[in-house]
Amino acid sequence: MDLNHRYNNLADSRFVLSAALTTAVIAISFAAIFIRLSSAPSIIIAFYRLFFSLFILVPHLLVRWRDIRLLKTSDLIGMAGSGFFLAGHFYLWISSLQYAPVAVSVVLVSVHPLLVAVAGYLFLGDAIPTRFFTSMALVLAGTAAIAAESLTGFAEGSTELRGALMALGGAGMMSGYLLVGRRLRQKLSTTIYATGTYGVAALLLFVTASFAGISITGYPPLEYLFFVALAIIPTLLGHTVFNWALKRVRASLVSLLYLGEPVGATILAFIVLQELPTYLQAAGALIILIGLYLVIKSGQSSS
Repeated sequence: MDLNHRYNNLADSRFVLSAALTTAVIAISFAAIFIRLSSAPSIIIAFYRLFFSLFILVPHLLVRWRDIRLLKTSDLIGMAGSGFFLAGHFYLWISSLQYAPVAVSVVLVSVHPLLVAVAGYLFLGDAIPTRFFTSMALVLAGTAAIAAESLTGFAEGSTELRGALMALGGAGMMSGYLLVGRRLRQKLSTTIYATGTYGVAALLLFVTASFAGISITGYPPLEYLFFVALAIIPTLLGHTVFNWALKRVRASLVSLLYLGEPVGATILAFIVLQELPTYLQAAGALIILIGLYLVIKSGQSSS
């Protein structure tokens, strides 16, 4: 009976992990759509996305005030570093959507698994299973297919080139965010880590906007609705769930799962923004889904 109970718990935990990761992939796909619908400055969108996320997280943090007292200086420094990378990621990527199409921006910002896998192996001792290379090959092939036609215009349009470079910069920042988070999540709860990281990132964006003379308030009500939607759906149901998963799976695996965003964002861009994907982009989306299926199966077997 005890063996059956343990088996059922293991099956339940694998199901919960798979369901949580799938929900997170879908949730982050909405980010680009909300951002494109907003007319606020990029840094303001990034700030309010984190600000409203904190509004939801802080009450949960107060319940764990005893754990907060046990935080070490190294933990605070780590969250500060993580917040810096997250602020940079949001600002650069959100800015890229002003210049590049949704599919292109989301695809380019999603190349961070290449950096995370190598850095995780070199600095964190992460093992890279054989199935990971198969999954990455499929995902990168699908990603290349989605971006192929859009990339041809970069040489002719300086604005699209600027958007591409910003998206790639956002990918570099995301790599740092995931790697720092991997270390901190081994000892900090999801609530404490997410609140500290989001708080630092929001503060950095607020200070930067203030020094740049960008108004923090005074935007139409619809804009604040987009900000709240960004906080609840892609941030809390997306990024925060991935933060929770970092304690259970490798950073390289979580990073690779972020590549589900190009698929969802491309589909949503067609539905909401009438950005119709080509046959090549649709084929790439299918290849990515196959790769993500292998990633999730790999995550189950390692949990």
